[in-house]
Amino acid sequence: MGALSFSRVWHVCAPAVVRRAVFARAVAAQTRTSRRASLVLALALAGCGGDELTQLFACYAIDDALVASDTVVRLCVTEDGGERVFGCSDTRLSIAQSGGLVSQAIVREGADAVYLRLDGELVRPTGGGGTRIATVSQELLVPFAEGRIVDVTLRLDARCVDRPCPTGQTCVEGVCAPIEVNERCLTSHGEAPAADCTDPRLVTACPAP
Repeated sequence: MGALSFSRVWHVCAPAVVRRAVFARAVAAQTRTSRRASLVLALALAGCGGDELTQLFACYAIDDALVASDTVVRLCVTEDGGERVFGCSDTRLSIAQSGGLVSQAIVREGADAVYLRLDGELVRPTGGGGTRIATVSQELLVPFAEGRIVDVTLRLDARCVDRPCPTGQTCVEGVCAPIEVNERCLTSHGEAPAADCTDPRLVTACPAP
């Protein structure tokens, strides 16, 4: 499967009694006007029931030191209970070779939380002249905030290569931190984070898809 650059909008509207997750892949726009149009489209498509809309802007990034032609980056997005929302099989992101950042909109009615995981595989030399696969990942369990659009960012960090963490934790800037984030520190899109909130997964501004 080829690497994804998120160039289409995906939308599924489920019955209200099921409250299934909706994943919208918003148009990768090049101008401010077209980005705004894409956002309006995503919001309009998401209105399928009586609950107030909640949304995340999720950004996925990789350190420049990890970008290579043989790097692989995979994405998995699920509901808190484990039901697949997007990816999770062999979904590959183009940032592995291009670097930079890609953003998506994740929309749901009556949502509780969503789990996101970004995984990287890197080819590294060994002492005997061969190669091995090094791994890097970051995870995030984030609640939806009713009626808000919240920014979240997952980043594959060079300081986290081959850095395993205990169950329930993930590597953030080289140290292990809880997967679940502080709900008080959720930052609305376009706003500055609270002064005492420093988790880069929550305070890094994420451009609208």
